[in-house]
Amino acid sequence: MEAWILAPSRNIIGTETSHTDFRQSDLVVNRRFKTSNDFLAFNPFHCLFNTVAMAGVRLQYRRRNPYNTSSNNVRVIKTPGGKLRLLHIKKRGTAPKCGDCGIKLPGVPALRPREYATTSRPKKTVQRAYGGSRCANCVRDRIVRAFLIEEQKIVKKVLKETQEKKTGKK
Repeated sequence: MEAWILAPSRNIIGTETSHTDFRQSDLVVNRRFKTSNDFLAFNPFHCLFNTVAMAGVRLQYRRRNPYNTSSNNVRVIKTPGGKLRLLHIKKRGTAPKCGDCGIKLPGVPALRPREYATTSRPKKTVQRAYGGSRCANCVRDRIVRAFLIEEQKIVKKVLKETQEKKTGKK
């Protein structure tokens, strides 16, 4: 059974305009209460109006770039003085990937290019052949492939020698 409640919606100015229907499942449940069926345990209007108030805040960028680009990511923080301020977020680093299969290399951190330049070599590699370039499975496959190719060459050489002995006897 779904419970319906009537919540007053607000326009941009903040005055109540009309009533909107909300299902219980559409509301954010307070995390103190384990079950979402405990409908009267939280105040749904509190979370609705807080999000509306935060959404209407207009803030200025702190740097020269005035556009919402990937290099100009920000989030709203509250300063100790109680003011809302934009905090510029650094881009996330990308982890190096295996050159053969493309998975993220375990043991090598995801950093930005400038951080990779200043990080020491042992932190950027793994102690293995092809350490910071290929994953362990691909290295193992390369070793097995090289071994099988060498074995195949030896078998071909032996077959060729036996063929020459047979033709030499005749």
